[in-house]
Amino acid sequence: MRKLFILLFCFLILQTAFSAEITLTSSPVIGGQVVIEKGQTRDEIDSFFAILKRQNMNFCRIRMFESYMRDAQGNWDFSTFDMAFEAAEKYDITIIGTLFPMVEFTNIGGFKFPDSQEHLQSVAEYIKQMATHFKKFKSLYGWVLLNEIGSGKAPFSKPLTIQKFADWNKENASSGFNAAGNPIMKFESERFLLDYNTWYLEWLAKEVRKYDSTAHLHVNTHAIFDNFSEYAFPKWRKTLDSFGGSAHASWHFSKFSRNKFHYAMAANCQIMRSGAGEKPWILTEIQGGNNIWSGGKPMCPTKEEIEQWMWTIIGSGSKGMIFWSLNVRTGGIEAAEWGMLNLLNQPTDRLVTAGKVAGVLKNRQDIFSTATEHESGVSILYTRESFWCEQNGLTPGASYAGRLPGGGMQSAIGFFETLSQMGIQTNLKCIDEYNFGAKSNKGKVIIIPHQIALPTNFIEPLKQFVATGGTLLIEGLTAFFDENMHNLTNLKFPLNKLFGGLLKDVPLVDNKFNIIPSGQKSVLPAHLWEGRIQLETAKPLAVNSLGDVVASTNNFGEGKVIWIPSLVGVGAREANNYAPLSEFVSREVVNQLPTNTPRFKNFSEGVLMKVLNTKTGYVVVLINKNKLVKSVELIMPNAKPVSVLNKQSDNKVLSNIYMLQPEETKVIEYRN
Repeated sequence: MRKLFILLFCFLILQTAFSAEITLTSSPVIGGQVVIEKGQTRDEIDSFFAILKRQNMNFCRIRMFESYMRDAQGNWDFSTFDMAFEAAEKYDITIIGTLFPMVEFTNIGGFKFPDSQEHLQSVAEYIKQMATHFKKFKSLYGWVLLNEIGSGKAPFSKPLTIQKFADWNKENASSGFNAAGNPIMKFESERFLLDYNTWYLEWLAKEVRKYDSTAHLHVNTHAIFDNFSEYAFPKWRKTLDSFGGSAHASWHFSKFSRNKFHYAMAANCQIMRSGAGEKPWILTEIQGGNNIWSGGKPMCPTKEEIEQWMWTIIGSGSKGMIFWSLNVRTGGIEAAEWGMLNLLNQPTDRLVTAGKVAGVLKNRQDIFSTATEHESGVSILYTRESFWCEQNGLTPGASYAGRLPGGGMQSAIGFFETLSQMGIQTNLKCIDEYNFGAKSNKGKVIIIPHQIALPTNFIEPLKQFVATGGTLLIEGLTAFFDENMHNLTNLKFPLNKLFGGLLKDVPLVDNKFNIIPSGQKSVLPAHLWEGRIQLETAKPLAVNSLGDVVASTNNFGEGKVIWIPSLVGVGAREANNYAPLSEFVSREVVNQLPTNTPRFKNFSEGVLMKVLNTKTGYVVVLINKNKLVKSVELIMPNAKPVSVLNKQSDNKVLSNIYMLQPEETKVIEYRN
């Protein structure tokens, strides 16, 4: 009987020792990238995991360098990495390993596609070695199938890509003409890259599954504001157990100034959240330390920024994050960079701050394990085809934001930043990720900002959305083209009934000019083109000095369409003045939302609010990136603040008015 009890006890210990996981109902994981290199001693490796444990971090990621495990003769030596997995077991740290087949030492990110069939088979053998050897460790949770998927362009000079493209063309051949006989842009290389990424991801997953049927499968995107057009997220959901992304401020936030990095992180999270669908997601890499030689916008995050990013990610419904990195690399162009530890392997104030946030999440698993982001019903939609048109339409000359590749994303970001400063939760989705199947869309808002190519298969869903009560805001040169870069804005415009008019002209005015909406106190900054509308059923919202209508509203079924065919999203960014757009959006759009929608009472420049639904109420995250103290008043119907979760000294009597110090993050629990 005693022997049976001991066996049962040991079984239970094994079942509960490594509880960190990435599921929809798990507590968020917080961890660091542990860099394992040749020459590290057992004690040195042990110390990394001991530090993670002391900082309340229960998760880590390890890049599984083939070049550190296999020699030139093909012999495998796993001993250094074995020490890491053993140390993880000692400290109850869960590991997700990144598959990283052989590359040149100078290749710090890894290849995105194998060069040839022989190279593909070499990758298959590498995966076999990884999956069969390391699955014996109970600290192994799963695999990141490919580091930072996304390349910008398929490697068409490589034999494997040449072969795959030929095979793809057999199934996706296009005549190059539309039904009317007009020539079209086929976007073959772009559409192929979209499918090629998906094929390789599925191939990697199948190779792992040959040897391990239970390992958690994950991948991390990167540079999401530039690479979004090559990610077919809905197709990936069949392959992945969780979604991930890299969000390094110095590499990936080039479209943002530093005082807007909280909006950058929030927007990045919304794209990942939408792509994941019903799957959990984390940020697989966020910047933990200093840049010396690397980084497009080199920086060293402050401890305040670390806290801001962490709570932004959690407030966006993420199931966790992993810092790049805990310790620094010793070789290559990133040597001695990025670490949460200093050069002597001592904790920095950044790591200590991250540990405190992890501690709050650990102590309040009752809240955060099942918390979900509160939905306002507002969604900004983008299309891949718009980016493809922007890339193919690029010509040398003046570099205006609206004309460059990514102009549509810039306008989307402008609206996202504006709504964020109104305290309104905003989804950021590819149009094929939006659920158009609802029977009623009252209280819902779709914004399509300067998406110059609108695939025609979404015209009827958009009509149905508005007819059933939705509000649709169309901005910029949205629907100028169809999915094949064929112009739609003529007498046969297929959206004239929905929009209530025709686009009669779009003269380029200036980098910055103003639109004056009727009844609005402030002028609306706009960028480049002034779209002029020929009204049919719509009513004017703004008229220029020549008497041309430049903004309109049209009732359609039970909903309405607001049409402003000028770049006011980019205009707000170019002018660094979001208040006029906020005033316009508040009057024409926000009034369509339910009255109990959490938000700021007034436009709050530089402040971000994230709201989580909990079983007993809400968790509200407030971040002030202003250089001055900011007072914000919240509209939080039917809920009262009970405690500040991240500041023990701040639990005095609370109200809906908060004084936020410069760079301060405040996390408040509300109860119904």
